[in-house]
Amino acid sequence: MTGFLKRALMGWVVAGVATGVAAESRLPELTTQAPYKQAYAAMLAYPDWVKTGQGTAAPVEKVVMDGKTWTVGQMCKPHDCAANQLNVVFSPDGKQAWGLLSVRAENAETFDQQFLGMPDDTIKKLLNKSFADNNPTD
Repeated sequence: MTGFLKRALMGWVVAGVATGVAAESRLPELTTQAPYKQAYAAMLAYPDWVKTGQGTAAPVEKVVMDGKTWTVGQMCKPHDCAANQLNVVFSPDGKQAWGLLSVRAENAETFDQQFLGMPDDTIKKLLNKSFADNNPTD
């Protein structure tokens, strides 16, 4: 190995050691340490109107799809329905729920959307239809 290559390799190793523990850390460890703990919790936090189910809403609907009757509802953040919406589908027995959280940043034309509860394709269709019905394009 040439002297230059040895020095370059040693520099790379020293740089790796200088960055130290961060290179060896694992995500579960970081989620319990400052400053990462607070950022991680904020990423997983939903707004109060979503967590408590307290929003502006119309009556829920019973929708039949694939021979099953689903309960479908929509609500939005009070005084900010244009930018903060939640569509929810409940299973026929009411023991499962899935959602579509739609949030629009200030001055944005489109919503950032996130499915909740790992819905399958049938549930995604119901959620997307509920969203579209409550957000007509005309």
